[in-house]
Amino acid sequence: MVELRALTIVVAALAFGCVAALLTASAPAPLSAVAHAHPEPGDVDGDTVRDEVDNCPTIPNGSQLNTDGDPSGDACDADDDNDGVADASDNCRIVSNPDQAPGETPGRGAACPPQDKDGDRLFDEDDNCIDTVNPDQRDLDGDDRGDACDRDDDGDRYDDGYDNCPVIYNPDQADLDRDGLGSACDAEELIAGAPPGGGTGNVAPGAGAPAAAADRSAPRVTVAVGKRQRLGDAGPALVVSASCSEACSLEAVVGANASAARKARLGRRNVVLARGSWSLAAAGRTYLFARWRPIARRLRAGRRLTAVLRLTAADAAGNRRTLSRRIEMRR
Repeated sequence: MVELRALTIVVAALAFGCVAALLTASAPAPLSAVAHAHPEPGDVDGDTVRDEVDNCPTIPNGSQLNTDGDPSGDACDADDDNDGVADASDNCRIVSNPDQAPGETPGRGAACPPQDKDGDRLFDEDDNCIDTVNPDQRDLDGDDRGDACDRDDDGDRYDDGYDNCPVIYNPDQADLDRDGLGSACDAEELIAGAPPGGGTGNVAPGAGAPAAAADRSAPRVTVAVGKRQRLGDAGPALVVSASCSEACSLEAVVGANASAARKARLGRRNVVLARGSWSLAAAGRTYLFARWRPIARRLRAGRRLTAVLRLTAADAAGNRRTLSRRIEMRR
């Protein structure tokens, strides 16, 4: 009995911690915490590279970048280019230049003129997504591939488009209420148990309805989605991260106007490419899965389509706010 009670307390504490993180945290955990959050057998640092072939077995470095080709990857090598000058003071960290001849840019050697392919003001050698703008350099799973260009942000071996919790590690993909949102990131399951039939969590009218009716302010909303979507990698749905300043229902619609559809040879009318909805029972952050419609799959290889994501949030009083984001789609 004592052991059972102790186990119950531990499970409750874990559930509460997951809910708090889901509803209140918008930034990823520190790298040191993420790196050891889910060590796999034979993969101590959790970067999806097995220890026996990992060139930095205790430091996450999924890319295994190793500039000088020695036994140690750049993530754990004090001299990445093996030029005898430690990285901390090397003015060309990944280009061998033992003479350290200065270049035109302060702090940069002549051997490595600065390059910034994506224009996010980070030099390529320090950018974890050299082809994708990501000045925040967020890397949730610590695999040294930034979230903006990482197909598996949480490192659970499920690509984001197929992952029912794209930024929470859940290799079992459990979904007890079968609503499309994994149990590990479903606030309803964690707080109050799964609603009958896999409900969407809409806030039911009750004693607070009169107060809500007096509310005339639209909710504050944020939305984040990849600006470039390759349909071959996207899975069955577009993953949209959103937050709302209060309890609200959310709807995401991806569409293209007649001109864009015509250029992509998808017809001559406005088209809806994906749609999904979800709701929050309180202020917080969640994920919507906008399921691709068959017409989106008709986009042919080599063609691009400029689409628009519109996220609409509505609170209990009926106040609405809509945000739009442009998306480039290609096969």
